Amino acid sequence: MELDRFDLGDSKKMFEELVDRALEGRHSDFEFIRSYEMLKVARLYRKGTKRVSKAFESLLDGLLREYASAIAEGDQRLEALMSAVQFGKCRDYYRKESEIADDMIKEYNAYVMSGHMLSAMLGGCRPDEECVDYRKLPWKLF
Repeated sequence: MELDRFDLGDSKKMFEELVDRALEGRHSDFEFIRSYEMLKVARLYRKGTKRVSKAFESLLDGLLREYASAIAEGDQRLEALMSAVQFGKCRDYYRKESEIADDMIKEYNAYVMSGHMLSAMLGGCRPDEECVDYRKLPWKLF
């Protein structure tokens, strides 16, 4: 989850960077959440990617409606269709990013609920030897 390349001051530049990142197609790697602070960051990232995905969805819907009305008037533009394809790719990219963050959060919740709640509540950091996918481990309550 790298946020350092985004300039939050200029919205046009930020939009261009969001599109560029999506069109690169390189997704974030699954990481094990090691602390409650990392969990908060992952939740914030998931929320942000969901919002960006919804924004691209609404842009795509508006553009397709505009394109459909342009076709009815006999004024077809290839740029609108190409933009629609790009917005669809961006929407799918950020949906996938949201799913990756969601998987990370679900795995951490499974880790905490499998007997590490006290350590997590006290602000402990998850050691390397416990960085396994706790969603797939067999465990019993008693």
